[in-house]
Amino acid sequence: MGILEEVNASYEKLSPVQKRIADFIFKYPDQVCFYSLKELSETLGVTEVTILRFTKKIGVQSFVEMKNRLREHLQTRMVHGDGLNRIADYVGGIRFGDHDKEEMFQEFVANEKNVIAKTFEQVSLKDILSAVAIIRQSRTIYVAGSELVTGLCAYTTRRLLTLGLEAIDLANLSRALYNNYLAHATPEDCVIIFSAPGYAKHIVNTARYLDKKKIPQIAITDQRTSPIASYGTTVFTCNNHDLFFYNSVMGYMSVANALIYFTAMDNPEETNKRRGRLSEVRSAIGSIDFVKEGL
Repeated sequence: MGILEEVNASYEKLSPVQKRIADFIFKYPDQVCFYSLKELSETLGVTEVTILRFTKKIGVQSFVEMKNRLREHLQTRMVHGDGLNRIADYVGGIRFGDHDKEEMFQEFVANEKNVIAKTFEQVSLKDILSAVAIIRQSRTIYVAGSELVTGLCAYTTRRLLTLGLEAIDLANLSRALYNNYLAHATPEDCVIIFSAPGYAKHIVNTARYLDKKKIPQIAITDQRTSPIASYGTTVFTCNNHDLFFYNSVMGYMSVANALIYFTAMDNPEETNKRRGRLSEVRSAIGSIDFVKEGL
C-alpha cells in the first residue's frame, strides 16, 4: 500500500489537527517530501511533536521515513502518471462509473448545500457586522490569498470596487508589487485574507506581519486552528468539504458575498454616492476606444 493510501485509510481516526496535516500531504506530497520538520511545522502552524505523533498514527516510524516514502510516490507518479481513478482513491472520492449519474448529481447538490449550511453555522451576524465596520472605516482594502483562492480574491476586489471603495487585489500581483503595497499599508487600512488548507507560507507570513504592524485583518479560512486565524481581527471559518478535491471554496465565496452585501447595505446612501461618482468618471472617460483608426 502506498503512503497516501495509508494516510487515507487512517484518516477517520485522526484528530482535527492531524486531519489538517493529512489534507496538506494529500494536496502537496511533492513539497512535503522536501520539507524539514521545522519547515512543515511552521507552514502548518503546529508543533513538531504534533507532526511526529501524526507519523506514528498513520503507521510510519519517523518523519524521515514518511518523506522517503513520499519521494517514492513522487518517482512512481513521474514514471507512470496519475490516472483520474488513482487521484480519486487518494482523496476518498468515488470513481465516475461506480454510481448512477443521477444519484451522483443529487449527492453533489446535497454536498454543495451542506457546505453552505455548515459554513453559516459558524458565522454570526455579529461577526459580519464587525468585519463590515472594519471595511467601511478603512482607507484602502487589500485582498490577499494564494493558489486556490486567487480567483476569489479577484472577485471580492471587483465587487468592493463596484461599491466605490478603494480595494486592491494583492493575490494576482507580482511579489514585488505585493510587497510594495504592504510596505505602504497602515492601521487606517485593512486586509481581507483568504487561506485554504495548504496554507501558503507567504500568506501566513503576511498575517504575522500585519499583526505586528497593527493593521486590521479579516481572516477567512477553514478552521480556528488555521495558521492565520490567531492573527485575525475578525475570523470566519468555512466548511470546505468536497466530494472529489481536497478543498471547496464554496463556503469562502458565500462568506465573501455576505460581507459585500452587508457592506453595501450598511449605508445605502453612501454606497449610492460612491457608485454615482464611479458612473460620473465612467461617463467622462468612456470605454477603451481609439481617437483615430489605426492608432
